[in-house]
Amino acid sequence: MSPSPERPPTFPPYDAGAIVLAGGKSRRMGKNKCLLPYQGLPLIEHVTNQLRPLFQDVLISTNEPDLYRFLGLPMVPDEVADQGPLMGIASALAQSQHDWNLVVATDIPALPLPLIAQMYEKTIGHSCVVPITRSGKYEPLFAFYHRSLVAPMRSCLESGQLRVHYLLEISVRCDILIEDTLLSNLNTPMQYSRSNK
Repeated sequence: MSPSPERPPTFPPYDAGAIVLAGGKSRRMGKNKCLLPYQGLPLIEHVTNQLRPLFQDVLISTNEPDLYRFLGLPMVPDEVADQGPLMGIASALAQSQHDWNLVVATDIPALPLPLIAQMYEKTIGHSCVVPITRSGKYEPLFAFYHRSLVAPMRSCLESGQLRVHYLLEISVRCDILIEDTLLSNLNTPMQYSRSNK
């Protein structure tokens, strides 16, 4: 019997984990985005507080654990440093206790909860569920990944294919169409100033 293309409607906490990527260089921001104050909290805490009620566990992908111990969450270093977000995702997926994990970049302060539910319902029969904007841009740092992708991720990394987009091309992927403005990242001081009012 072939697997159902989607899950029946469900409610949080989902049978999945969440992985917050806290390893970016924040070059355009000029300082560590994770620790910027946002609505009275460090940005990473603002994000993890939204994830905790939704998922069984939340992991922090970071090579600087001392910066984030205040969160009281498990932290996973990269298996090999300076390999970009794909390495962070692979390393954290390998340590997760869950087959499915939502990967979230720290610079998305307003998590769209209906989108998370829609994505989770599409996980059966796929190895990743990824939003794509109407203009054709994938959002691989706000996506569900199955733990079975750890080996393909490592193969990509070992062959020098460091971009997450390359993994998407070889995965059993489900695309979720979203509006271009739904996932608003904080990449620059101006974007941060406008969002944190």
